[in-house]
Amino acid sequence: MTALERAEVAAELGRLDEARHIVGVALVAAPNNPMLLERMADLEYRLGHTEDALRMAGWAIATDPNRYDAHLTLAMAYEARGKNASALRYARAAMALEPDRVSSLLTLAMVISGAPVKSAPLRAEARHALEAAARQAPGHAGTHAYIANVYRRLGDREAAEKHLDAGLAADPTHSDLLAEKAKLAISRRSAVRILRGVLGSRPGHDEARQQLAAITWRALLRLAAWLWFYAIGVAIGSMWIGPGVLRLLSLALFVIVPVAWTRVFRVLRKQLPRGYLRQRLRRPAAVLALVVLVLATVIADLGTIIVRLDWTADSVRGGYILLEAGVIGAALAHLLFFGAWLRRTGGEEDREASYDYAVGGVAIVLAVGTVTMGLLAALRHWSRQPAALWVVIAIVSIIGATLVIEMLMAVLLEKAQFRIRWIMLIAVPLLALAACGTWWGTDHMVTRTFHSEERLNLPKTPQFPPLRPLPPIPTFRVTIPPLPTSPPDAPDRAGG
Repeated sequence: MTALERAEVAAELGRLDEARHIVGVALVAAPNNPMLLERMADLEYRLGHTEDALRMAGWAIATDPNRYDAHLTLAMAYEARGKNASALRYARAAMALEPDRVSSLLTLAMVISGAPVKSAPLRAEARHALEAAARQAPGHAGTHAYIANVYRRLGDREAAEKHLDAGLAADPTHSDLLAEKAKLAISRRSAVRILRGVLGSRPGHDEARQQLAAITWRALLRLAAWLWFYAIGVAIGSMWIGPGVLRLLSLALFVIVPVAWTRVFRVLRKQLPRGYLRQRLRRPAAVLALVVLVLATVIADLGTIIVRLDWTADSVRGGYILLEAGVIGAALAHLLFFGAWLRRTGGEEDREASYDYAVGGVAIVLAVGTVTMGLLAALRHWSRQPAALWVVIAIVSIIGATLVIEMLMAVLLEKAQFRIRWIMLIAVPLLALAACGTWWGTDHMVTRTFHSEERLNLPKTPQFPPLRPLPPIPTFRVTIPPLPTSPPDAPDRAGG
């Protein structure tokens, strides 16, 4: 048996490192053998060593430009590194060598589906390749699973479901088809049911395990998101409604948070395999997140009570400060849950979908938060409590900063240099914007005047009608004759 045959057997058994060792020993004796170089490039790619895969595949093509598998490996390795133009060039080169091979057709379509901008001609080229592959292997369940995956990435749900149904008709128990069907499931319950079925037949199915873990951690992260929703609701409510209605609103929000938490845990315990949730909640970061979240909820509730009592402007400001402190606590809990999701524990790898979750969260907060704050800023002069706008700005900024940090955590763990560079270009300005928003909102919240007295029905000082003016006092003019300046001459008594 040749070295290539022994390596093939080892790879089929899942012993990729052993296969790589066999080919490496053979390359020592024949360093320019294009078949050995081509096989080594494929093994390096499957082991996640994309840089070595690119080097070996390039060497194989330099030795023999017609090495079909080396072109495919280069296309997939460049696609994994985010260099879509290079990946597309080598995928088309493989198509030129073997235009009717299913592997070349599927690789070309996959590379196109990963392009950052998919023009109409590119989409048409991908669809043509996918349908040609389906005609080449009409009853192959694995091919239908791959085609459905590419159609899902292209955003064509109808075509993806059509190929899933065709594949499951050929093999109803095919694990890859079932895992792909779980991704298209409308409800979380049906997705979990499908994934549990896959893991029941193949406990080591990586994609199904990662999908189930992503569902679990997303549900736990919603515990902190509910507290964020609660804080924003209280802040916006206090901006527009009076203390009486605010008391009713805050009571409703008090009920929403514990009910939502209870529902999350009850549904997860019913849907997940026995002990699955408990195993993940035993991670130290998850335990600490639950403790921090409970404390943050108590602080936010206390702040809400002070805001709705509305004694004085200073007390309202203190209530908002406590509400913001609760939001910061929820942000810390969210980060701890996300860190637990990323951590590898007991050989279990959960973080496959964490990057997509973080990027999606940043996009949602950026879009919805900008629109919401813009509307509130435009209408704040007609609100009952205009200064509450700064509370909303601070809360949204804290949430945005949390999700941006999580996006950075996820991309740094991937160690994909191409993705780290452009994510940093996006994340650094967003973090600076969130920091400025937090500082600006908090500073205005502390220094601006809250219109508490205008919102209260305080007893007013009695107002009396103005006094009538008194009639003018009459004045009298008295003329006093002037006194003589010298006395008159005295009469002469003797001559009298």
